[in-house]
Amino acid sequence: MCSGNKYVVFDFNEHELFNAKESGSLNFLGGKNRAWEIIITDMQDNKVISLRRPYTFGPDKMEVKVCNQVVSIVRQKVTFMKAMLNINDPQDRLVLKVKAPAIIIGECDFEIFTPSKQRIGVIRKLWGGWAQEAFSNKDYFNINFPTDLDVRYKAAIIGTCLLIDFLYYES
Repeated sequence: MCSGNKYVVFDFNEHELFNAKESGSLNFLGGKNRAWEIIITDMQDNKVISLRRPYTFGPDKMEVKVCNQVVSIVRQKVTFMKAMLNINDPQDRLVLKVKAPAIIIGECDFEIFTPSKQRIGVIRKLWGGWAQEAFSNKDYFNINFPTDLDVRYKAAIIGTCLLIDFLYYES
């Protein structure tokens, strides 16, 4: 079994908040289309969020759990022009939309909208420079969302950022 991806989540002051580790996947068998589970732990190694992406033949889907309860389902929406991810509640009703830019290279913004099309945040893929982008699998993202957003959807946005990394930047 290959070791899965690892992530570190920092706050805006660059203090480490969470660690995330992919488990239960065979990287060499499924490549970027593989099924996976990512466990996100706090600094005391307590599990706070789990993300599960089953293997699917159609658009991507990811389940977000907090305290072992499903709090959100993230679904890839197939559109003609721009990629989009819907962040849904546990009953699969739309809560937020994440719209990708038309061109997904360099530094780019995945904008977060309410169903009424109000922009409330962004997941920004940061440019790491030619050497890092070409010769490593290291990616950096910056996430901005309202501080008063429901914690369930904050967890879903963090999970959506990791899903974006898999969908568009995994080599």
